[in-house]
Amino acid sequence: MINFNIKNLITSTTQIVLTAIGASLIIILLGASPIEVMTSIFDGAFGRPEKIVKTMLIFLPISLASLALIITFSGGLWNIGIEGQIVLGAIGASWVAKSFLGESVISPYIQLLVGVSMGSAWGLLCGLLKVKFNVHEIFGGLGLYFVGSGTIIYLILGPWSKKGVASTSGTDIFPQASWFPTLTSLNIPALPILIIGIIIISIILFLSFSKLGLKLKATGINPGSTNKFQFSSSGYIYLAFMIGGAIAGLAGVFQASVFYHKLVPSISGGYGFLAILVVLASGKRVIPTLLLTLFFSAMIAGGSQLQLRLNLHSSLISIILSSIVFFWLVVNSTPIKKNITNLLERGRNASL
Repeated sequence: MINFNIKNLITSTTQIVLTAIGASLIIILLGASPIEVMTSIFDGAFGRPEKIVKTMLIFLPISLASLALIITFSGGLWNIGIEGQIVLGAIGASWVAKSFLGESVISPYIQLLVGVSMGSAWGLLCGLLKVKFNVHEIFGGLGLYFVGSGTIIYLILGPWSKKGVASTSGTDIFPQASWFPTLTSLNIPALPILIIGIIIISIILFLSFSKLGLKLKATGINPGSTNKFQFSSSGYIYLAFMIGGAIAGLAGVFQASVFYHKLVPSISGGYGFLAILVVLASGKRVIPTLLLTLFFSAMIAGGSQLQLRLNLHSSLISIILSSIVFFWLVVNSTPIKKNITNLLERGRNASL
């Protein structure tokens, strides 16, 4: 019998190779060279220090949304409303930046507090709809997302519109005091990176070594068993949505005050929905999720090079990302994974 760790490594490597082959076939069908496409994307994401910073700015919200979803998915909850929680965090940050606090050096830190609180409250509201009114979290989350999106449009065209102009391009740029401090001429977002590092360690410890985390996972595996062990599944549903919403709200804060420096209609960037695919493809594990998030962030950041270097439309990157996720989910399905394992086992036995 192959050693468990080696066996898993070989299986995962085979899955990655099959996924790469599938995605390459899609790229060829679109009339491009897979090697040229990936080389251009890699250079666009990591070719120069400023490109690395750009990739990191994209990585920030996607990684936070993914970490938030790991929490809620661990509790057996489909937090499809993650985009709405990002939106509310951005609205909270924008409210602080556009208030009298906007010119203060403490503005970014108040934005953190307000944005995280609003994202958490929006998540908690989704949990309340599920527990008290039996509204499935998918429908509750999507409904709250549309409410948040509508609120952004109202604010941009109404109370927070540009002076003398009602434009959907966004609000005025925030006062510079409201921007998060950065390091060096590359504007490296040191504080957001530090915060994400703390959150990553905290989630690993929370889910793997704390009683709360273990009970949360028990709720997700079998909600009916919680009564037997004398704790309320409802309480852990609230907890998951509060924590997940807080982390997603933080992503909204970073989008508004680190990336855009203003409130725009598409402030969430679709990153919440992308994070759902990332977390599902990585099996809801923290480290694989972060690695996949970095890969997708690089693909998005480097996608602009497709048009500049290869005369391919930059929207092609969306097709490539979708095909990668599709083929990965296919090769990671139980029947395919089992067949790969059996073939590897047979090949080993035949070589002996």
